[in-house]
Amino acid sequence: MIINRYFLKSIFSYTLTISLIFILIIVSSRSIQYLEQAARGEINPEIVFLVVLLRFPEFLELILPLSFFLSIILSLGKYRADSEFVIMEQLGFSLGRVYFSLLFPVLIISSFVFYSSSTLTPKLDSKVENLLRAESMQDKYNSLQPGEFHRLGQTTVLLAESRNKDVLGNVFIKIANDESERIIKALSARLIGENKNELHLERGEIYFLQDTESILSLTFDEFTLKDLDLGDFRNYEVNLDNNSLSLWPLSLITMIVISVLISLPLSKISARQGRFSRVLPALLIFAVYTGMILSFKDSHLENLRYVIATHSVFLFFGLFMNFYVFRKV
Repeated sequence: MIINRYFLKSIFSYTLTISLIFILIIVSSRSIQYLEQAARGEINPEIVFLVVLLRFPEFLELILPLSFFLSIILSLGKYRADSEFVIMEQLGFSLGRVYFSLLFPVLIISSFVFYSSSTLTPKLDSKVENLLRAESMQDKYNSLQPGEFHRLGQTTVLLAESRNKDVLGNVFIKIANDESERIIKALSARLIGENKNELHLERGEIYFLQDTESILSLTFDEFTLKDLDLGDFRNYEVNLDNNSLSLWPLSLITMIVISVLISLPLSKISARQGRFSRVLPALLIFAVYTGMILSFKDSHLENLRYVIATHSVFLFFGLFMNFYVFRKV
């Protein structure tokens, strides 16, 4: 029992330390990326910290499995390099005992990763995208100058005669597509809505041009154009396809379990080797594994066989490593 606590304490200590290091690296990298976008005027600098904070659980989805994987290798590598593991084995801390002791941290990390990837991250991503979209729409709207034609997306052209802060005066809007053409005249216009993608018009007329011989007109006191596309910004809509979302959390949990299977034989070193000697090979293996499953992150269930094949390759690799390294145990 004391050995179990000693082992788990080392595992959690390394996991926390490594996670903090990777968090600092990733948060710094993402912050620089968002600040560069803010410098180009694509997003508001005031929301950079909030966006990074909302992305935090998404970062942990891969940081925690990697940190846990490395913590096993470093902990057992330290015990073997210092000849502690020989004494632990004599006290009954066998290979099966090691796997059994790892069930507790596997359960904790898998539970968090599953909840984050299946529930928390999609909700936070939706908030981030809405926040970025709202700020981008507002910035684009603020750049509209009176007396100039502005193309809004692919089908809409806007012209305003004057501007008073956030209100455009004497607005002319033309909306044309393959089926019909609409011309809107309004006394004033302003952005509304949670995502700032709705243009509220007051006191005007709408002309519907069905063909060259048919024109319909409608007078309004208030009218709102919804889902307005104000320019060449990215499409911030979040893909909420249930099939793709249900595949990713299960794939992450499978990766955590298989990585444990790989980490134990990888951590076996002689007393003459340093405990950090297996870190680089471990990082390379995990990077390849992660890269392969990331390529199927947004895939549908029709690609399930490819995901299963990827996990199967590393599962057989882990089983082979266990058989090859521990065959004499």
